[in-house]
Amino acid sequence: MNCNGDKKGNITAAFASDLVLEGMTAISNLLLKYYPRLGITDSEMMLIIQLLHLQTATNQYFPSLDVLAMLMTGGKTKIKADLAALIEKGVLKISHFYCEETDEVIPLYSYEPLFEKISEIWACEKVKAYQQMKKNLKEQKQMSGTDRSKHNEPDFARICQSFEKEFGRLLSPMEIEQVNLWLTDNEGGTDLIMEALKRAVMMGKHNFKYIDSILLEWQKNNLRTILEVQAYEANFRERQITRSTRRKPDAVEKKKDKFRLLYHG
Repeated sequence: MNCNGDKKGNITAAFASDLVLEGMTAISNLLLKYYPRLGITDSEMMLIIQLLHLQTATNQYFPSLDVLAMLMTGGKTKIKADLAALIEKGVLKISHFYCEETDEVIPLYSYEPLFEKISEIWACEKVKAYQQMKKNLKEQKQMSGTDRSKHNEPDFARICQSFEKEFGRLLSPMEIEQVNLWLTDNEGGTDLIMEALKRAVMMGKHNFKYIDSILLEWQKNNLRTILEVQAYEANFRERQITRSTRRKPDAVEKKKDKFRLLYHG
């Protein structure tokens, strides 16, 4: 294509420049995932996307039907009907904010109701996944014919709650399974897991991999109680101090030998 006699290369470069300068409109994947469950139609979803684009790209918080009609198909009547439907469904609402530059109160389309509805769906799915995981774990134990767990449900729940409190979030299904494995395979049981969590938090290591490495180290050294861990660590520090004091005389003797060679060699 050649417009106004420009070279093709120049047009391509200009397009690439505008592609960057015009920016992009970020749309949440959760919004794209959940909007059908909120009763939002495809045309209404496209209207939301265009409203977001106008707010972020051009600071038009309450665009007119004429402006929206230039960006969408269907005409102003369809756009007006979709806007009314979104407001009626409790997805959009019209709010106002004060603009200091113009000293005016300006209307805008607010997405707070939309995000609240999405957050409710997200939270319900998280709870559902958590409950399903617990159910699956229980069924696996029953199907195995033997109770692999050396723990009871109150201990399991208490540990999960402690982890969620320290991490500031719900545990994922894989993390819940990891807690179950720790309780099943670790002879130290609840106390050692809680101690490992405490040490990880003190070190600022809020991740399961770090805690697992602590428990593996204790298991490798056959440590089954907190007292055994403390005794082992005290013994380790004592050995380190002993080694350190032994090295010092050796270093002094080497230094003396160096001076002997200088003056008597």
